Amino acid sequence: MQIRIMHIVDSLGVGGLENGLVNLIERLDPSQFQHIVCSVRGLGPMADRLPADRVRIIDMGKTDGAFPIQIGALARRIREVKPHIVHSRNWGAVEAVVAGRWTRSCALVHSEHGIDVSAVQSEPARRNWFRRLAFELADRVFSVSNQLRELYSRRTGFPAKKIDVIYNGVDSERFAPDASARERVRQELGIAADEFCIGAVGRLDPIKDYRTLLNAAEKVAEFRERWQVLVLGEGPEQPQLQEWVDSRPKLKAHVRFLGRTTRVSQILNAFDAYVLSSISEGISNSLLEAMATGLPVVASATGGNPEVAVDGESGMLFPVGDSGRLAELLMTLSRESALRHRLGQNALLRVREQFSMESMIRNYHGLYCSLAQQRAA
Repeated sequence: MQIRIMHIVDSLGVGGLENGLVNLIERLDPSQFQHIVCSVRGLGPMADRLPADRVRIIDMGKTDGAFPIQIGALARRIREVKPHIVHSRNWGAVEAVVAGRWTRSCALVHSEHGIDVSAVQSEPARRNWFRRLAFELADRVFSVSNQLRELYSRRTGFPAKKIDVIYNGVDSERFAPDASARERVRQELGIAADEFCIGAVGRLDPIKDYRTLLNAAEKVAEFRERWQVLVLGEGPEQPQLQEWVDSRPKLKAHVRFLGRTTRVSQILNAFDAYVLSSISEGISNSLLEAMATGLPVVASATGGNPEVAVDGESGMLFPVGDSGRLAELLMTLSRESALRHRLGQNALLRVREQFSMESMIRNYHGLYCSLAQQRAA
């Protein structure tokens, strides 16, 4: 018998959570698992990556003007689908836990994959109370990093020992060092052999704090003539960031926004260093992908980043928002090719040992099978 899983998410836009969901569905054994993906606020680019022959997609199409509480609507969908397991992710889908418990018909798992920029410092008491309620009602709760587990335990009072951790995994076949891709992409993009290329990949959103990267790049420009910054991705902050770059002579000729692309794995190989300057993170898929490519990474010391990149061993960390320190680290990397090589090789090894896609799939497989067995019993 197939285990029918109803995945409930806020949306299917571009993001680490959505990318992880697609990776999971693509790799779980289709003879054992059947998937229904329910998006509360509408679809997006990630919907196109879901295998249409194996996944049913439900678009609830909630708008900002819609009735704020979706428990009843979600309960109706759950009764219609009749899943064995409902898996809700993040705050945008947390009502599904209450809806699922109301139907009394399925096992419930809720997971936390990150945090919104508005909630980095604190959240309203009513939100913490409702999240605690959802945690209590769920059969299993997990996060993608130890830091997130401790954060939500502290905010809600829910015991940390009852929150499991399942790390994200990276596809090390798709994301891997490729010398031919490096040469080809650098030639396509007009990056000379002696240019130091700094790269970043992600949604252009305030929580990713690209301003800190650009401020650091402006400091790098004072000491180095041959350099570039390439930013892959799109998002609401793109017009403001582009305008900001255009207004600064030191940056305008050296910073390019390449938009969203399906060639991330190839373009990563063209970088000499990778920067993740986020204000907050769960476990960053883009950081894992850069490390799997063998790049030296420089990341903000927030969220799960220190769990992924060990400072001085498999990466370099800097305080959130500290563009001066980021600039210093980038200058060091630009001068020391041996250091770049050592950090890149250690990053590659760490990802393969601790954050493999196979390990992630194995953990989810065990979680879903145990929940289905418990429900059947």
